[in-house]
Amino acid sequence: MKPKINDTVQLTQPLLEEGLLTGSVGVVVAEFSEPEEAYEVEFSNQSGETIVQVVLRLKQFVVLGTTT
Repeated sequence: MKPKINDTVQLTQPLLEEGLLTGSVGVVVAEFSEPEEAYEVEFSNQSGETIVQVVLRLKQFVVLGTTT
């Protein structure tokens, strides 16, 4: 399933340099097609404050929920 902006996604591998573990949940905030397909994903803490935004490739996450 192709992710869209505001979709909820889950990491399938850790991003230790960003402090993110496998299973971390974030939200797609931007889509890129050039130079290759990628997605900017925002990860927040329990208070809703952004802790990190990273650009990910499809192999690094799965879509948990989609927006309509």
